[in-house]
Amino acid sequence: MSGVSGPSGITPLAGLMAVNVIRQHRDELMRASSGTLDHMVIDVVGALFDQVLSDSKVPPQMARQIARLQLPVLRAALKDVGFFSSRRHPVRRFVNRIASLAAAYEDLDQGPGKDFIERVRALVQEIVEGDFDQMDLYESKLQAIEALVQEQSARDVGTHATAATLLDNKETQLRIQQRYMRELKSHLEPVALPGFVRDFLAQVWSQVQVQAAGPFGSPELAQRANRAARELALSVQPKGEPQLRKHFLMALPQLMKDLNEGLELIRWPEPAKKDFFGKLLPEHAASLKTAPPTDFEQRQLKHYLDQVEKVSIPTADELAPSAHAELPPPQEHAAPLTFSAEEAEKIGLVDENAVDWDGQVDIDLGEGGPSAEAEAGEVDVVLEALAPEPAEPTHGPQLIHHLQTGIAYRMHVEGRWQRVRLNWISPGRAFFVFTHGKAHQKTISMTSRMLTRMCDTERFRAFEQAELIERATARARKQLAQLGGAAPRSTATSSRL
Repeated sequence: MSGVSGPSGITPLAGLMAVNVIRQHRDELMRASSGTLDHMVIDVVGALFDQVLSDSKVPPQMARQIARLQLPVLRAALKDVGFFSSRRHPVRRFVNRIASLAAAYEDLDQGPGKDFIERVRALVQEIVEGDFDQMDLYESKLQAIEALVQEQSARDVGTHATAATLLDNKETQLRIQQRYMRELKSHLEPVALPGFVRDFLAQVWSQVQVQAAGPFGSPELAQRANRAARELALSVQPKGEPQLRKHFLMALPQLMKDLNEGLELIRWPEPAKKDFFGKLLPEHAASLKTAPPTDFEQRQLKHYLDQVEKVSIPTADELAPSAHAELPPPQEHAAPLTFSAEEAEKIGLVDENAVDWDGQVDIDLGEGGPSAEAEAGEVDVVLEALAPEPAEPTHGPQLIHHLQTGIAYRMHVEGRWQRVRLNWISPGRAFFVFTHGKAHQKTISMTSRMLTRMCDTERFRAFEQAELIERATARARKQLAQLGGAAPRSTATSSRL
C-alpha cells in the first residue's frame, strides 16, 4: 500500500491490513463533493483509516471487517461533522466496540473468537447493504453486539463454572451476613454492653450465626450459636450476688467452648481472637464485683435480648438481585472472604499478601508511542465547534467503576504485565474472574478490594489507552498537522477535532 502521495500531500501508510478505499478513490470522491469542509473531511477520514488499518491492537481479521465500513463512516462524517467530537456517535460506538471486543480474544480463527468474527461479518454486511445513512441501523447492530457479549459471557460462566459458582455463593453469604449484621446492630443499641462486646456480637458473631444456619451448618449448631450470643451478653452484666456468680461460673466453661468453636468455624484470625478474650476476661472479673441490676433493669434486659433473638437471618431470595456487596477493610474479618487453600487454587485466587505493594511497577507497556490523549494536545486541526466529550478512564482509581466483561485489560501479576480478559463479574461486583493464555487458559480470580488496590497502584490498566477511533483520530490529526502548516479553521468558534 506504499506509493506516491496523493493530491492531499499525505503519503499512504505502508503495511495496512486492508485496502484504504477512500485513499484509493480520493479523486472521484473529491469531484463528487463540494466545499472546502467536505474535502477536508474526506482527507481526514482517509488519514483516519490509514491509522485504523495499521493499528497494532486491532487483529487483522477485525481490521478487514472494519475496512468494509469505510464508505459508511465517510458518509456519516460528511453528513454530521459531530462524528469527530461525539464519543456517543452510533457509528463511532459500533466501530470502537467491535474493535475492543476483538482485542480480548486470544484466537479469532477458532472457538468463541471465530464465532464473534462471523457474527460481526454478518452485521457489517447488513450495514453495507442497508441504508447506512440511518443512525438507527447502527444502534440496532450495537444491540446485537451486546446480545452476543451476554451470550458468550453466559457460555464463559459455564466454562468457568467452578469459580463463578463458588464466588457467587461467597458473595451471597457476604450480603446475607451484612444485612443480618445491620439488623443486629440496631437491635443491640439499647442493650447495656461494653462497646467491644456489642461490636463483636454484631460484626463477628453474626458471621458465626449465618454460617451455622447455612448449608454447611446444622440446626443444633445454629441453636448453640444463638444461645452463646445471649450468654455472652449476660456474662458481662453485674452479678454481685452469690447466686448470680454461681450461675455464671457454672455456665462459663460451655460459653468459652461455644465461642472458640464458633470462631474456628469462621476462621477468625488468631490475633483478633487473643485481643477479644484479653478484653473479655477483665470485664468478667469486674462484673463479679458490681452490684446486681434492679428487677426493672433485669426485665428490661430480658426484653431487649428477646428482641435481638427475634432478628431472623435473611434468605438469598430476600436480597435485592444486584445490590452492591460492600467488602470490609482488610483488617475487619469477613468469613465469606476466607478461602481454603484448595478453593484458592481451584479458582486462581490472587491473595493481597502475594503482591509486593511497595515495589515499583514499570508502566511503560511498550505501546510504541504516546497515548492518544498526549497526542491530542500537540496538534491543532479544527473542524467543528463542539467540545470533545470526556473519555472513560483507562487507568487509575476510577477504572474499577468502568470494567466490562468481554474486554481486554493488562494486569501486573507474577512480576510482569499480562493481557487478561474479564470473563465474569459477580452480581454485587464483589468478585471478578479473568482468563489469560491461548493454548492453556488460566483463571485469575480476585476480590473487588484487591482489584481496586491494583487500579490505585497502577498494576491494572485498560489494554487500549484509548478506543480505536480516538487513537486513530489523534494520530491522523498529527499527520495532517505536519503537512507544512495548520489545516484551515472553520469560521465558527473552534475546538479541537
